[in-house]
Amino acid sequence: MPKRLLFICLVSIFLQACSGITVSQDYEKEYNFSGLKTFAWKPNEDNGYGVKDNDLVDKRIRTAIENNLSAKSYRQLDSSTPDFFVSYHLTIEQKITSSGVTGGVSVGRSSYGRYGGVGMSTGSQVRAYDQGTLLIDVTIPLGDQLVWRGISTQSVSEHSSPDESTVRINETVEKILAQFPPKK
Repeated sequence: MPKRLLFICLVSIFLQACSGITVSQDYEKEYNFSGLKTFAWKPNEDNGYGVKDNDLVDKRIRTAIENNLSAKSYRQLDSSTPDFFVSYHLTIEQKITSSGVTGGVSVGRSSYGRYGGVGMSTGSQVRAYDQGTLLIDVTIPLGDQLVWRGISTQSVSEHSSPDESTVRINETVEKILAQFPPKK
């Protein structure tokens, strides 16, 4: 059951529930990004970057990142000597939101027509939702130094088709990588 729930959450991470895709970036201000021409995937132990037990989502995210970097004229290498490594991390957290105080007034009468009444209620509406965060990191091989991070945060829903997931992943990655390299 936990694997199935994780699968559903990961496949749907890029479907938005209420809000748009929010992105931001952080980078090393002194680093000269103009010398970057080639990239490779940063090696790690499980090669999953936060998507465990879901090769489908992992492949979609990797393809979107590779396509976006290639469109920016970066060339992918299979060797361990690129100008920079790229990696991503995906997390899902449950969040709670409250709408504040709501109220209502109603007037009615009984089925016999003899009684009237006034009712009033107040209370806040609390809603739990899942928030997905996608981080895309650029590190340089020398010293394994992180020089750029793009971040996307958005609400996610549980249901999506493979086509919908692919579209949402592509949109999210494109919006994140639109900030790379940073404009100083």
